[in-house]
Order: sequence, then C-alpha cells, then structure tokens
Amino acid sequence: MGAADKKRILIADDQEALRSLLSRMLLREGFEPIEASDGEQAIELYRSLSPSLVISDIMMPKMDGLTLLTEIKKIDPSTAVILMTGHGNEDILLKALQGGATNFFKKPFNVRGLIREIYKIFQYKVEEVKSYFYSPYLVSETKEFVLTTGNPQYHPIVNQITLQLPCLLADSEILNLKIGIEEMLTNAIEHGNLGISFMEKKAAIEKGKLGELFADRLRAGGNADKRVCISSTLTSELFTVKIRDEGGGFDWRNLPELLPENLFSYSGRGIFLTKIYFDELVYNESGNEVTLLKKKKRL
Repeated sequence: MGAADKKRILIADDQEALRSLLSRMLLREGFEPIEASDGEQAIELYRSLSPSLVISDIMMPKMDGLTLLTEIKKIDPSTAVILMTGHGNEDILLKALQGGATNFFKKPFNVRGLIREIYKIFQYKVEEVKSYFYSPYLVSETKEFVLTTGNPQYHPIVNQITLQLPCLLADSEILNLKIGIEEMLTNAIEHGNLGISFMEKKAAIEKGKLGELFADRLRAGGNADKRVCISSTLTSELFTVKIRDEGGGFDWRNLPELLPENLFSYSGRGIFLTKIYFDELVYNESGNEVTLLKKKKRL
C-alpha cells in the first residue's frame, strides 16, 4: 500500500448530501475521499482502490453495512470501518462492532468529532508498521508508565504497550485494542482526575464549550498535577492493562449492560466499546482503577 492509499477513505451512504459534506471535510484535512451510493458499489470500489478506512451507513440499498463490513474483513481484516446509523438499527450495529467495526456515530452527528476519530485511527494505523519489530520469542514483558493530567500524551504509551501484541493476537485485532486503551485513558483523565461527569461533558459538547470546561477543571487546585498510572503485562496467553487515576472514583455498577438498546446511551459509551474490544473489564471497589484483559484465541 502506497502513501496515497494510506490516506484514502471510502464513504458509503445513499444520502448524497451527507457524502458530499464528508468528502469536502476530508479533502480539507488532506485525505482522499471516494464516494459510493450503495453497498455493492462500495465493495467494488474497495476491491479496486484499497482504501485503508471505510465510513459506511448501516442501512443502504443492495448491500447493508453489516454485509459490507463482513466482505471487507474477508479481503483485508486490518481495514478500519466506522459505521453511521440512526435509531432502530441497534441489533445490527452491535453485531457489526462485535464483527470488527472500529467505532460508530449516530445520525445526525458532529462532523468534527468524526474527523477527530479518523485522525486517531490513522495515527495508530501508521504505527502498525512498527509491530513488525516485535520478537516472536517473547515469553513475557511488563511495562509501567505515568501520565500527568496537564500533559496527557496517550499515543506513545498506547503504541509502546501494544508493540509486542502480534505475539498474541492477529494484526486485525490490535487497532481496536489501541482505541479501547485510549478510551480508558481518556476516562481516567476527564472523568477521574478532572471530575467531569458524563452529563457535564455532554452539555459542554452541545454548547461548543468542551475546551472551556477542561481548562476550568485544569485550573482547579492541583488537578493538572494529578497522575494516571498505567501498567501492562503481556505473556503468550494473556494481555492485561491496568489504569489507575487519582480521582474520587465512580459507581461502575450502574454502567449500561452490553446490550443493543444501550448503544446510544451517552453515559459510558467509551467503556461500552472497550467491553466489545476486550474480553473483560474489571474495576476496583472505588472505581478509580480498571483492568483490561484480552486472552489468546483458541483455534
């Protein structure tokens, strides 16, 4: 795959206005968008042009988003797929996420939020090349890191603790695990150390004042110096990541269950996705520490 292919994005949706809007936004960001008006055209374009990211509606003529995802994963399991959907498609959406989709957005959605997700995916996909430096002779490794709330650099840590994952898992699984780890680090900073509730964040996003909210909380006494401690262990059978913040914790028992009807719940969305990516999420009693576990698949 050449450099141009790495920035090629396929947009599959039967709404011309939405495709056009996304294409314009992606062009401004330096990406190369390709448009498909139905599922069959999308798979044809995918086969001929090999984009590294696909943004697809769930419900389309001729081939729905779940079928498109399945066909894409047969061709190249490492392709990232973001789904767009509305209410009424929750069962199909959950199956798609369990089948390897990376993320989803509920229509209507904030296009800038989608662009941020795209940048995150491309940053991690570029780092996949470094995975070829892993050692197949690794028996076990443990790594520890500390983040400060005032300077949260997620990507170097996520890429370091997943560098040797090809010893345990297929490359096609690793991108989603990276996204899940970042979701949990983000929660530790925002909801843990800064004490921002899910509803406060939602209200700030709706008002376009999320940056102001973060700045206010960072200025509050000692918040910028609060730490997040991360430790990871990788063996030939298991990958674990433990994330602990210095916040007051939360009642994790009230998190929504992994059910289709909870997909559009704002509270705990990142946790919901991470539960799909990993085999287990285990919280300590107070809720300020979470352990993520991914086991080796048995054939």
